[in-house]
Amino acid sequence: MDGAGMVIQWSPQAEKLFGWTDAEAIGSRLSELIIPERNRAAHEAGLRRFMQGGSQGALLNRPLDITMLHRDGHEFDLPVRIDSQATPTGPRFPAYVTRQ
Repeated sequence: MDGAGMVIQWSPQAEKLFGWTDAEAIGSRLSELIIPERNRAAHEAGLRRFMQGGSQGALLNRPLDITMLHRDGHEFDLPVRIDSQATPTGPRFPAYVTRQ
């Protein structure tokens, strides 16, 4: 995800986990693809705070379990680590499954 919340890269593993192809996911708003609706406002607010120079938030740079949304509508918990990386074109937020 980039600093605007848009998917910029999507792996074959993400396709399997979430049900969206890379062609469907890339360029889409991440929160609309994989964040349950009840959690989207908090996700978007945290991203805005980060982009405005606020705190990194409680979800970055550490392992955690997050409830995710599959394309078909079912939710599941996934152990992930979401990092923040500075790049010449702005921040990037790669996420990695930490165990399964």
